[in-house]
Formats: sequence, structure tokens, C-alpha cells
Amino acid sequence: MTEEGFSGFSSGTLSFLIDLGMNNNRSWMERNRDRYRRVLLEPFRSLVKSIGPFMEDLDPFIEISPQVGKTISRISRDARRNKGKPPYRTNMWFTFRVPVQDWKDSPGFFFELFPDWYRYGMGFYLPSRETMAKLHEEISKNPDRFIDKTRILRESDFSVFGDKYKRKRKRDDVPEELLEWFQYRDFYIAANRQADEVLLSSALAEHLKIAFSSLSELYEYFWELKMRKSEDLP
Repeated sequence: MTEEGFSGFSSGTLSFLIDLGMNNNRSWMERNRDRYRRVLLEPFRSLVKSIGPFMEDLDPFIEISPQVGKTISRISRDARRNKGKPPYRTNMWFTFRVPVQDWKDSPGFFFELFPDWYRYGMGFYLPSRETMAKLHEEISKNPDRFIDKTRILRESDFSVFGDKYKRKRKRDDVPEELLEWFQYRDFYIAANRQADEVLLSSALAEHLKIAFSSLSELYEYFWELKMRKSEDLP
């Protein structure tokens, strides 16, 4: 990693995540702490620093500090909430979001790296029932506008992901092409890619800028719906 900017992740980054998966214990991690910082944490910091000013132009209230606990995830799990699970994650991510108290119920941009693949996109970590109700109300009352705002899903490799209800939910007042949105308990929009030459080069920073920019109109739309009072819907 150079001071000039992000130069890409490396095969050493992916090897570290694979090795961690096979040696997921504290003694191994302590022996490999410097390796973790060099091949994983520092590239993440450099990538966030490279993209941060661009993201701040998209939303001046967004958090862009290249720090663990701010934009970058911790490698260690919370032992109190993850009893029985290995102490470390074998994936790492960053998020660009507004640092509000209910951040789980607010839209944000993300990038996540796994041992052999990665993804990036935008959405909610855990939208509230109220936010989902506002989304569904918008779909039923303004379907044409919703279709227009979500056109990125038809024009790119982005798709919708999230937990769904087990039972199919019927709506007679919604176009058939939008019915699936009523099946989601929560959702996010992402593009999934196998580890490739983009990931291992400086081109990743520009690639993410273009991707996040293409999602910016939808990001603003989700913020509008979240902040809107239900009675304000036309």
C-alpha cells in the first residue's frame, strides 16, 4: 500500500481470510496480528480514504472516517452476542452512512470482502416495520414512480436481497412485477462478484465510485420514504 492511494487488495489479503477460516482462534490471530493489519486493515483504510471525499459529495452528512468502528468493521465478533461462534469473522466490510442513532433503519452504502468473492451496494441493515410499511405504501399508491426510481435494478447487475416472509403475501392493488417487494422483511441492493482483477487493482476504487453514484438517486429516495410521515403520501 502506498501513500498515493489505494492500489488494490492482494492475493495475500484473500490468503489471510482463508487461513483465518482454518485457524479461527485467538492464539493464531495474535501471532498474525501484524499480517492482518498489513494485508487487510490497511488496504481497507486506504480504500475508504480514496473513496471518502467522493461519497461526501453524494451526501455531506455521511461518515467517511477510515477507522474501525466508524466506517470499517471489526474483525472480532462480540462474544456476548455470538456465543458458540468462532471469535473472528472471515469477511470484512466498510459502510458509508449517516451516523444517526437509528443507523440500522437508515440507508447506507457498503462494500464487503470474503475469501473468494465480494459485493457492494446500498440499502438498510435492518429496516424497521414502520420503514417497510412506508415503502409498501409508496409502492401501492405510486407504483409508476417506484418503478422509475428502481430502474437501476433492470439496467445493471444489481439485485435485491434480504429475508423474506415464509407465506406469500397477496396484494390486489399492486402490479405483479412489484409483488416481490412485499415478501421482504428487510432488504438491500447489491452486486456480487467473484474475486477478479478489479478487486486486485487500484481500479476497484473508481469502480465503486461509479457503482455508488448510480445508486445515489435510489439512496435519496429511500431517505425520503424513511423521513416521510405516512399521512403525507399522496
